Amino acid sequence: MLSAAATSTLTAATHGSGQGSASLPLSADLAATLHTVEQAATVTLIVTAAAAFYLLTCAVWPFGKCRKCKGVGKFKSPFGNAFRHCPRCDGSGLRVRLGRHIINRIRATRGAGTNTTSKTSKGDR
Repeated sequence: MLSAAATSTLTAATHGSGQGSASLPLSADLAATLHTVEQAATVTLIVTAAAAFYLLTCAVWPFGKCRKCKGVGKFKSPFGNAFRHCPRCDGSGLRVRLGRHIINRIRATRGAGTNTTSKTSKGDR
């Protein structure tokens, strides 16, 4: 069994006695904070660049393979040589990519805005 003195020594050794954290200079705390801010900025930059690249790719190539028929557009019947069209892509073998849906939504929202440069009638001047 541990005595009360041994328990307090173990607690001080594992959790700090409060004096060790106060002895750190301010510049070390500031350096640690700047290091974490730089890491967060780097991660944010990488994620933003990856999202921009994906949206650019979706603008150039808006379609991907249908996941159900794997881009073939048809299924072979289990008996015989008959084929049927894929119900998900209607036999085209293509699907619209998620990024292209986002681009289309942005364009629709922008196009639905009001036009502030509309022509005024002669009586409004």
